[in-house]
Amino acid sequence: MKNLIRIAILLLALLMVVPCLAACGNGSGNDTTVDNSNGQNPGGEDETTTEKDPDYIEPKKLGTDAGDYVYKAYVRSNQNGGDMKNGGNPGFYCEDFWVADTSEDALTFAVYTRNQTIQETFGCRIVQVDSTRHMYEELKDYYQNSETHDLAIILAVGAATAATSNLLQDINSLEYIELDHRSYDQNSIAQLSMGGKLYYLSGDMNISTMDNTASTIVNLGMYKALGETLVDTFGDEVYADPYKLVTEKLWDMDTMLTIAELATVDMNKSDGVTDSSKGDTVGYFEYSATPLYYFYSSGARLSSIDEDGYPEFTINNDYAQEVYDYIFRNLNHAANPWIASSSGQRMNNVKSGNLLFVDFILWDVRTQLYSGNYYSEGYGVLPTPMYDVDAQEGQYYSAVFFQDCVHLWAIPQMCTNLDNAAFLFHVMAVYSSKKDSTMDAYYQKTMYMTVATDMGSRECMDIIRTTMVYDIAQLYNWGTFSSDIQNIDTVSANGYANMVNKLDTAEEEMNLTLEKFKNPQYVPDAQ
Repeated sequence: MKNLIRIAILLLALLMVVPCLAACGNGSGNDTTVDNSNGQNPGGEDETTTEKDPDYIEPKKLGTDAGDYVYKAYVRSNQNGGDMKNGGNPGFYCEDFWVADTSEDALTFAVYTRNQTIQETFGCRIVQVDSTRHMYEELKDYYQNSETHDLAIILAVGAATAATSNLLQDINSLEYIELDHRSYDQNSIAQLSMGGKLYYLSGDMNISTMDNTASTIVNLGMYKALGETLVDTFGDEVYADPYKLVTEKLWDMDTMLTIAELATVDMNKSDGVTDSSKGDTVGYFEYSATPLYYFYSSGARLSSIDEDGYPEFTINNDYAQEVYDYIFRNLNHAANPWIASSSGQRMNNVKSGNLLFVDFILWDVRTQLYSGNYYSEGYGVLPTPMYDVDAQEGQYYSAVFFQDCVHLWAIPQMCTNLDNAAFLFHVMAVYSSKKDSTMDAYYQKTMYMTVATDMGSRECMDIIRTTMVYDIAQLYNWGTFSSDIQNIDTVSANGYANMVNKLDTAEEEMNLTLEKFKNPQYVPDAQ
């Protein structure tokens, strides 16, 4: 009897599964059938409509009977050994657009697979043209010589100059690029536009901006050892867990520096330095770009885009001054014990294992910290701490560090076929956002599942990803405000008043840039 019941159940399950199998095998998976009858069908037949997948792009042949359309992209790469002096840090090169062959690396495999799919679907051939020198200068030469490229993945500062020199297309004016699609970073669109013009942006096709977003790294073993001390000091169990500090919105600069001070132990006071590479226990290593990270993580800005789409300076408001003063008091080298330097000394201290907090961009985390496996009990990835929890309403902000690092995507003024270039730009963005494609390979398979040591880090990286901050004033460095903020840690005296005294000059520079941005003109000697 039991066997008969089992057979009956199996037959019933089979009858239910067969229609599903038939539906799954009928079509490409891009369409879904929706019953709009609401249970009423006067005609006696099912009435259905077809709703397309929002990521679906209608295949169309871009090539001709004579051959494939060639999608030629001008890209910065250090793989060719070209001279990268004056063109940015050679370590930061484009690795998300094109690879010659696949490999076991998740990102390389995803890039190769995405490109093969696009080539087969749209009848094109993807070609990468490597830069060999400063990208703006080379792009200018291409323009002078009428040499066409359909895509430019260019360093952000170079892209800023190229936009005002009529070397890039206005993306807002192009028919085939649907900027409201989820694959585009909406922050980059909102904060890198001026007067309705947009010449460069970021999104899922471009891992560079996320890779160059600031974070704070914590040595979990050292933090755990401080647990009881932290609970006694702050009077709350939540302080024993760095991730709970983040999620409970208690992770601010005062808290971080207080914990760092509790962790610091100078084993040899006679040498006059605190350096974990010399046997000391160091609570915090301040990186050379930290003041800029902290300024943005506070919610302060050099400039903001107003409701009409134009930039306006906010560096001169009371809150920005308050943040500037705080950074000067707490992070200036002359007045504070924190080690502050660039990458080499930072990594020496990290390797010692006796460093509690250190500022890294995510590129550093995946290429140096993870590969080195320096912390025996693991490290945690945290967002840069807030300045004032109440003023920020518990909102974290994560600075995108533009200088010499970030690449932005753009379309050169000189294209072989502008319609095809715009179409494939959008295809690249959308296809990069799909499951198992480039952003998934970078964020889920590399950062989220491999580099992050635990669920707490993964949750914090989600916070970082959704709070990335762009500031167009950082690109153009009007009034040298961006440089001034970055150098707060090295100035001999609080220079805020002197900095904002340049506001009139900075506004003149901004207005001139805005005019060029709206009406770009080719300038042969523009720098």
